[in-house]
Amino acid sequence: MADDPRPDPRAGADPEDGSGPADGSDSTGPLARAAYDRLAAGYDREGASKPSNAHLERPATRSLLPDVSGRTVLDAGCGAGHLADRLADGGAAVVGLDASAAMLGYARGRVPDAGFVRADLGTGLPFDADRFDGVASSLAFHYVREWGPLFAELRRVLRPGGWVVCSVQHPHADFEEYDDSENYHEVERVSAVWESFGERVEVPAYRRPLSAVLDPALAAGFRLDELVEPTPTAAFAEQRPERYAYESTHPNFLCLRFVAPG
Repeated sequence: MADDPRPDPRAGADPEDGSGPADGSDSTGPLARAAYDRLAAGYDREGASKPSNAHLERPATRSLLPDVSGRTVLDAGCGAGHLADRLADGGAAVVGLDASAAMLGYARGRVPDAGFVRADLGTGLPFDADRFDGVASSLAFHYVREWGPLFAELRRVLRPGGWVVCSVQHPHADFEEYDDSENYHEVERVSAVWESFGERVEVPAYRRPLSAVLDPALAAGFRLDELVEPTPTAAFAEQRPERYAYESTHPNFLCLRFVAPG
Protein backbone atom coordinates (compact mmCIF):
# COMPACT_ATOMS: atom_id res chain seq x y z
CA MET A 1 0.00 0.00 0.00
CA ALA A 2 1.04 3.62 -0.43
CA ASP A 3 3.19 5.26 2.21
CA ASP A 4 1.18 8.50 1.79
CA PRO A 5 -2.46 7.68 2.59
CA ARG A 6 -3.72 10.62 0.55
CA PRO A 7 -1.63 10.77 -2.63
CA ASP A 8 -2.48 13.32 -5.30
CA PRO A 9 -5.37 11.71 -7.22
CA ARG A 10 -4.26 13.45 -10.40
CA ALA A 11 -0.72 12.10 -10.40
CA GLY A 12 0.27 9.67 -13.12
CA ALA A 13 -2.47 10.55 -15.58
CA ASP A 14 -3.11 13.20 -18.20
CA PRO A 15 -6.58 14.71 -17.61
CA GLU A 16 -6.78 15.67 -21.28
CA ASP A 17 -5.79 12.25 -22.56
CA GLY A 18 -7.98 11.34 -25.52
CA SER A 19 -9.76 8.09 -26.21
CA GLY A 20 -9.34 6.71 -29.70
CA PRO A 21 -10.67 3.58 -31.36
CA ALA A 22 -9.34 0.15 -30.49
CA ASP A 23 -10.61 -3.39 -30.10
CA GLY A 24 -13.79 -2.93 -28.11
CA SER A 25 -14.45 0.34 -29.94
CA ASP A 26 -16.19 1.24 -33.16
CA SER A 27 -14.91 3.32 -36.05
CA THR A 28 -15.87 6.58 -34.32
CA GLY A 29 -14.39 5.80 -30.91
CA PRO A 30 -15.20 3.72 -27.84
CA LEU A 31 -18.40 1.72 -27.95
CA ALA A 32 -21.37 3.64 -26.46
CA ARG A 33 -19.46 6.92 -26.10
CA ALA A 34 -21.83 8.76 -28.43
CA ALA A 35 -24.83 7.25 -26.65
CA TYR A 36 -23.57 8.33 -23.25
CA ASP A 37 -22.76 11.81 -24.47
CA ARG A 38 -26.45 12.10 -25.34
CA LEU A 39 -27.58 10.47 -22.08
CA ALA A 40 -25.27 12.51 -19.83
CA ALA A 41 -27.70 15.21 -18.71
CA GLY A 42 -30.44 12.72 -17.85
CA TYR A 43 -28.00 10.33 -16.20
CA ASP A 44 -26.57 13.14 -14.08
CA ARG A 45 -30.07 14.19 -13.05
CA GLU A 46 -31.57 10.75 -12.38
CA GLY A 47 -28.62 8.42 -11.79
CA ALA A 48 -28.67 8.85 -8.03
CA SER A 49 -32.35 7.98 -7.68
CA LYS A 50 -33.29 5.70 -10.61
CA PRO A 51 -34.52 2.52 -8.84
CA SER A 52 -32.55 -0.02 -10.88
CA ASN A 53 -29.35 1.84 -10.02
CA ALA A 54 -30.02 3.30 -6.59
CA HIS A 55 -31.96 0.39 -5.09
CA LEU A 56 -30.79 -2.69 -6.99
CA GLU A 57 -27.29 -2.60 -8.51
CA ARG A 58 -25.52 0.10 -6.50
CA PRO A 59 -26.22 -1.21 -2.96
CA ALA A 60 -24.85 -4.62 -3.95
CA THR A 61 -21.77 -3.11 -5.56
CA ARG A 62 -21.08 -0.93 -2.52
CA SER A 63 -21.50 -3.94 -0.22
CA LEU A 64 -18.40 -5.49 -1.83
CA LEU A 65 -16.18 -2.45 -1.28
CA PRO A 66 -13.61 -2.70 1.52
CA ASP A 67 -12.79 0.28 3.72
CA VAL A 68 -11.49 2.88 1.25
CA SER A 69 -10.39 5.51 3.77
CA GLY A 70 -6.88 6.70 2.90
CA ARG A 71 -6.76 4.52 -0.23
CA THR A 72 -6.27 5.53 -3.84
CA VAL A 73 -9.13 4.18 -5.93
CA LEU A 74 -9.77 4.20 -9.67
CA ASP A 75 -13.42 4.54 -10.70
CA ALA A 76 -13.24 2.81 -14.08
CA GLY A 77 -16.09 4.05 -16.25
CA CYS A 78 -17.13 6.71 -13.77
CA GLY A 79 -19.99 8.21 -15.77
CA ALA A 80 -21.43 11.27 -14.04
CA GLY A 81 -19.54 10.52 -10.83
CA HIS A 82 -22.18 8.96 -8.58
CA LEU A 83 -19.92 6.12 -7.39
CA ALA A 84 -16.87 8.40 -7.27
CA ASP A 85 -18.83 10.66 -4.93
CA ARG A 86 -19.49 7.79 -2.53
CA LEU A 87 -15.86 6.69 -2.68
CA ALA A 88 -14.69 10.22 -1.87
CA ASP A 89 -17.19 10.42 1.00
CA GLY A 90 -15.59 7.24 2.32
CA GLY A 91 -12.19 8.93 2.47
CA ALA A 92 -10.66 7.65 -0.77
CA ALA A 93 -8.45 9.64 -3.11
CA VAL A 94 -10.41 9.05 -6.31
CA VAL A 95 -9.42 9.09 -9.95
CA GLY A 96 -12.35 8.71 -12.35
CA LEU A 97 -11.93 7.51 -15.92
CA ASP A 98 -14.55 7.66 -18.67
CA ALA A 99 -14.68 7.90 -22.45
CA SER A 100 -17.53 10.43 -22.48
CA ALA A 101 -16.48 14.07 -22.20
CA ALA A 102 -20.06 15.01 -21.36
CA MET A 103 -20.23 12.55 -18.48
CA LEU A 104 -16.88 13.74 -17.17
CA GLY A 105 -18.14 17.30 -17.11
CA TYR A 106 -20.86 16.29 -14.67
CA ALA A 107 -18.47 14.09 -12.68
CA ARG A 108 -16.04 16.97 -12.17
CA GLY A 109 -18.88 19.12 -10.85
CA ARG A 110 -20.12 16.38 -8.52
CA VAL A 111 -16.70 15.44 -7.07
CA PRO A 112 -14.44 18.50 -7.44
CA ASP A 113 -11.67 17.05 -5.27
CA ALA A 114 -11.23 13.97 -7.47
CA GLY A 115 -9.06 13.70 -10.56
CA PHE A 116 -10.70 12.75 -13.86
CA VAL A 117 -9.24 11.34 -17.06
CA ARG A 118 -10.87 10.89 -20.46
CA ALA A 119 -9.76 7.52 -21.82
CA ASP A 120 -11.08 4.26 -23.26
CA LEU A 121 -11.06 1.15 -21.06
CA GLY A 122 -10.53 -0.89 -24.23
CA THR A 123 -7.21 0.73 -25.17
CA GLY A 124 -5.12 0.38 -21.99
CA LEU A 125 -5.01 2.52 -18.87
CA PRO A 126 -2.99 5.77 -18.86
CA PHE A 127 -1.45 5.18 -15.44
CA ASP A 128 1.85 3.95 -14.02
CA ALA A 129 2.10 0.45 -12.59
CA ASP A 130 1.18 -0.05 -8.92
CA ARG A 131 -0.80 3.19 -8.95
CA PHE A 132 -4.00 2.18 -7.12
CA ASP A 133 -5.11 0.28 -4.02
CA GLY A 134 -8.40 -0.64 -5.65
CA VAL A 135 -10.59 -0.32 -8.73
CA ALA A 136 -14.34 0.20 -8.58
CA SER A 137 -16.51 -0.01 -11.68
CA SER A 138 -20.28 0.28 -11.93
CA LEU A 139 -21.86 -1.10 -15.12
CA ALA A 140 -19.01 -0.16 -17.45
CA PHE A 141 -17.04 -3.27 -18.43
CA HIS A 142 -19.76 -4.60 -20.76
CA TYR A 143 -18.86 -1.81 -23.19
CA VAL A 144 -15.44 -3.43 -23.71
CA ARG A 145 -15.23 -6.47 -25.98
CA GLU A 146 -11.87 -7.94 -24.96
CA TRP A 147 -11.61 -8.50 -21.22
CA GLY A 148 -8.24 -10.28 -21.27
CA PRO A 149 -6.29 -7.06 -21.95
CA LEU A 150 -8.64 -5.12 -19.66
CA PHE A 151 -7.96 -7.30 -16.61
CA ALA A 152 -4.25 -7.47 -17.42
CA GLU A 153 -4.22 -3.67 -17.30
CA LEU A 154 -6.19 -3.59 -14.06
CA ARG A 155 -3.68 -5.98 -12.52
CA ARG A 156 -0.79 -3.81 -13.77
CA VAL A 157 -2.05 -0.58 -12.19
CA LEU A 158 -2.99 -2.23 -8.87
CA ARG A 159 -0.61 -2.54 -5.96
CA PRO A 160 -0.02 -6.03 -4.51
CA GLY A 161 -3.14 -7.22 -2.75
CA GLY A 162 -5.30 -4.69 -4.58
CA TRP A 163 -8.90 -5.35 -5.46
CA VAL A 164 -11.41 -4.89 -8.26
CA VAL A 165 -15.08 -4.43 -7.38
CA CYS A 166 -17.26 -4.32 -10.46
CA SER A 167 -20.84 -4.74 -11.58
CA VAL A 168 -21.95 -5.86 -15.02
CA GLN A 169 -25.16 -6.88 -16.69
CA HIS A 170 -26.07 -10.45 -15.73
CA PRO A 171 -25.16 -12.96 -18.48
CA HIS A 172 -28.50 -14.76 -18.28
CA ALA A 173 -30.52 -11.55 -18.37
CA ASP A 174 -28.52 -10.24 -21.31
CA PHE A 175 -29.08 -13.37 -23.36
CA GLU A 176 -32.80 -13.46 -22.62
CA GLU A 177 -33.58 -9.77 -22.93
CA TYR A 178 -31.50 -8.48 -25.85
CA ASP A 179 -33.46 -9.02 -29.05
CA ASP A 180 -30.28 -9.44 -31.10
CA SER A 181 -28.56 -12.04 -28.92
CA GLU A 182 -28.07 -15.34 -30.76
CA ASN A 183 -25.55 -17.61 -29.02
CA TYR A 184 -25.18 -17.57 -25.23
CA HIS A 185 -21.70 -19.08 -25.43
CA GLU A 186 -20.24 -16.29 -27.60
CA VAL A 187 -19.32 -12.68 -26.92
CA GLU A 188 -21.82 -10.72 -29.01
CA ARG A 189 -22.37 -7.07 -29.79
CA VAL A 190 -25.98 -6.20 -28.93
CA SER A 191 -28.02 -3.05 -28.45
CA ALA A 192 -31.21 -1.77 -26.86
CA VAL A 193 -33.12 1.50 -26.93
CA TRP A 194 -33.16 3.36 -23.60
CA GLU A 195 -35.92 5.84 -22.81
CA SER A 196 -35.63 6.15 -19.03
CA PHE A 197 -33.24 9.12 -18.96
CA GLY A 198 -35.47 11.51 -20.86
CA GLU A 199 -34.31 10.78 -24.41
CA ARG A 200 -34.72 7.81 -26.74
CA VAL A 201 -31.16 6.53 -27.32
CA GLU A 202 -29.87 3.27 -28.77
CA VAL A 203 -27.12 1.95 -26.48
CA PRO A 204 -24.76 -0.78 -27.75
CA ALA A 205 -22.95 -3.23 -25.47
CA TYR A 206 -21.21 -6.60 -25.48
CA ARG A 207 -22.96 -9.54 -23.84
CA ARG A 208 -20.99 -12.63 -22.83
CA PRO A 209 -21.41 -15.97 -21.04
CA LEU A 210 -20.51 -16.34 -17.38
CA SER A 211 -17.26 -18.09 -18.28
CA ALA A 212 -16.17 -15.03 -20.28
CA VAL A 213 -16.92 -12.85 -17.26
CA LEU A 214 -14.75 -14.86 -14.87
CA ASP A 215 -11.97 -16.39 -16.98
CA PRO A 216 -10.16 -13.16 -18.02
CA ALA A 217 -9.82 -12.04 -14.40
CA LEU A 218 -8.60 -15.45 -13.26
CA ALA A 219 -6.13 -15.62 -16.17
CA ALA A 220 -4.73 -12.23 -15.11
CA GLY A 221 -3.95 -13.65 -11.68
CA PHE A 222 -6.93 -12.38 -9.71
CA ARG A 223 -8.81 -14.49 -7.20
CA LEU A 224 -12.60 -14.34 -7.14
CA ASP A 225 -13.33 -13.25 -3.58
CA GLU A 226 -17.09 -12.73 -3.62
CA LEU A 227 -20.01 -12.70 -6.07
CA VAL A 228 -23.43 -11.14 -5.52
CA GLU A 229 -26.57 -11.40 -7.66
CA PRO A 230 -28.51 -8.36 -6.41
CA THR A 231 -32.14 -8.37 -5.38
CA PRO A 232 -34.15 -5.15 -4.99
CA THR A 233 -34.36 -3.30 -1.70
CA ALA A 234 -37.50 -2.17 0.12
CA ALA A 235 -36.96 1.29 -1.36
CA PHE A 236 -37.20 -0.26 -4.83
CA ALA A 237 -40.57 -1.77 -3.90
CA GLU A 238 -41.82 1.65 -2.79
CA GLN A 239 -40.74 3.36 -6.02
CA ARG A 240 -41.47 0.60 -8.55
CA PRO A 241 -44.04 -1.76 -7.00
CA GLU A 242 -45.04 -3.01 -10.46
CA ARG A 243 -41.47 -4.22 -11.13
CA TYR A 244 -40.59 -5.49 -7.66
CA ALA A 245 -41.86 -9.07 -8.08
CA TYR A 246 -40.08 -9.48 -11.40
CA GLU A 247 -36.76 -8.05 -10.21
CA SER A 248 -36.97 -10.19 -7.05
CA THR A 249 -37.20 -13.40 -9.08
CA HIS A 250 -35.10 -12.68 -12.20
CA PRO A 251 -31.38 -11.86 -12.43
CA ASN A 252 -30.46 -8.41 -13.70
CA PHE A 253 -26.94 -7.57 -12.53
CA LEU A 254 -23.82 -9.40 -11.39
CA CYS A 255 -21.47 -7.85 -8.82
CA LEU A 256 -17.99 -9.25 -8.19
CA ARG A 257 -14.92 -8.67 -6.06
CA PHE A 258 -11.57 -9.87 -7.35
CA VAL A 259 -8.33 -9.67 -5.36
CA ALA A 260 -4.78 -9.53 -6.73
CA PRO A 261 -1.94 -11.51 -5.14
CA GLY A 262 -0.36 -9.81 -2.14
